[in-house]
Parts: sequence; C-alpha cells; structure tokens
Amino acid sequence: MTISEDTPEGGPEELRWKIDRLLEQMERDNAELERERRSHRATKQDLAEALDRSLNLTSRLTVGVLRKAGFTVEIELSNACDTCGEDYS
Repeated sequence: MTISEDTPEGGPEELRWKIDRLLEQMERDNAELERERRSHRATKQDLAEALDRSLNLTSRLTVGVLRKAGFTVEIELSNACDTCGEDYS
C-alpha cells in the first residue's frame, strides 16, 4: 500500500482505513521482531551453555581419550618456565 499526498478516491475515510491497516501491520511486524529477538537470545544462551559443557568435558579428559573420541590433540611446549620466567631457547 502506498499513501500519496493526494486525497484518495474514497476520501478521508479510505485514507483513515489505509492508515489503520498500516498501523496494524506495524504492530504485527513489531511483535514478530520481538519473537525473533527472544529466539535469538535463547539460541545464543543455548550455544554458550553447550560450549561451556564441551570445554568442561574436554578439559577433564586425557589426550588418549580425546584422540579416541576423534579430536585432534596438539601439545605445545612453552619457551619459558612458568614459575621463574627463564627462557629455554
């Protein structure tokens, strides 16, 4: 629907009807947007919880168990001592 500056053929009543329909559509669109936002927030929360669970599980498993489960495990050694900071290079 478009509203022009000219008075429509149906007069002010038709214009009022068009405005009312547009307002109703806007209310429906706003309600749908809010539902989508709630859904998005819930999905983000579910993802964060799943990632936390995954990290908790994998941090407790040994390298052998992780490899058997199909994970690629890479172990990197530090170039410096964690306690004294001395460089191993």
